[in-house]
Amino acid sequence: MTLPALSKRGSKPDADPIPPSDGDQSADGNRWTSRLRRMGQGLALPIAAMPAAGLLLRMGQPDMLGHAAALHRTAEVLSAAGGAMFDFLPLMFSIGVALGLNRSSDVAGRVIASVLSYLILARVVLVFAPLPADQLGTPPARWPYGALLGIVGALLAMSVWKVVSRARRQPPTFAVYGLVSVVALGVGTLLGLAYPIVDRALSTFATAIAEHSVLGGGLFGVLNRLLLGFGLHHVPSTIVWYVAGDCGGVKGDVPCYFTAHSPHAGIFMTGFFPIAMFALPAAALAMWRSAEPGAKRRRAAALLLPAAGMCAAFGITEPIEYAFLWTAPLLYGVHAILTGASLAIVNALDIHAGFLFSAGTVDYILSFPLSTRAWLLLPIGVVYGLIYYSLFRFAIRRFDLRTPGCEPDSERPTAPSLASERKSSA
Repeated sequence: MTLPALSKRGSKPDADPIPPSDGDQSADGNRWTSRLRRMGQGLALPIAAMPAAGLLLRMGQPDMLGHAAALHRTAEVLSAAGGAMFDFLPLMFSIGVALGLNRSSDVAGRVIASVLSYLILARVVLVFAPLPADQLGTPPARWPYGALLGIVGALLAMSVWKVVSRARRQPPTFAVYGLVSVVALGVGTLLGLAYPIVDRALSTFATAIAEHSVLGGGLFGVLNRLLLGFGLHHVPSTIVWYVAGDCGGVKGDVPCYFTAHSPHAGIFMTGFFPIAMFALPAAALAMWRSAEPGAKRRRAAALLLPAAGMCAAFGITEPIEYAFLWTAPLLYGVHAILTGASLAIVNALDIHAGFLFSAGTVDYILSFPLSTRAWLLLPIGVVYGLIYYSLFRFAIRRFDLRTPGCEPDSERPTAPSLASERKSSA
């Protein structure tokens, strides 16, 4: 995950990296796909800060440092510091989306506009959907629409800023902020009026998922992995992890698990543990063992073995998945289906666990005291590891897949060819 590159000085503001062409539907589709990808990258920015905040919050819980009377105040400080990220998640998402979609040199102006847009939206919606008298101190993450309002605020501000930036005569910055405020006021009014309907729809969706967690979790697992190749997986993940669902006023699977300690949370997280801790490391070992002996196998080992260790320990799956995503797409499709099956299986067995960073061993240990029947993830993971190792070994041999170490020699430039290129270029 990297910050989106800023445009170079002197380049045209808001230049789209994939410019559309008139009448070209594919170009228009690519443009929207690019924007969704950039928004996903922006959402990943605040999500990347979640492990640090979550660790502080977790260490301050009563079953951790709070268990010792002498450390009670220290635990309160840590819990308050970590909880700040969860409490102001809408604001963090608003900033993240603004940074992700930004492609001009004026980063600060657009971020401020996004924050302004979110604050106005949130306050206006509260006028039409006020908090109960006993919940006036509720943090913004539990206000109507929750984290979703931060995303909407950023998209709204970025749209207004983009339209204004294309005007022949550029208005002063304060005028742009004024226009953003007026638009946010109008949209906030509409959202406030619509909140009862939206709230019922979201509640119905959350109830349906809770009642059909096997199907809902399974479909999310498949979609999450399929969208990884296009960089769009953060979009649905943000919705289910931080927006959808409600457990006593707390919204989202992750906050419900770590903040509200709901025994029903983890529907969209638990099934990733067998995949990250066992299945993908086993796939990496299978790709390494399937590589041709000699230099190719050594190169495969240098790539795959560290990736397997990082995946098992910290749940960083992308290095392994990208190793076969484009060279063996059908195999990756099977991997997506098996991931969905993992989420469906653990939900069917009523297993609940959560992660702050990703579904690796470290998060498994940290979240274990809050989990339900999480010990079952270990035998499930072993079975998944055996399935993945056998599947990858068979598929690579049977279909001659070009995974690391199995590429034809013609696809790797040799030393003489490189030398000849340098000689010819000279």
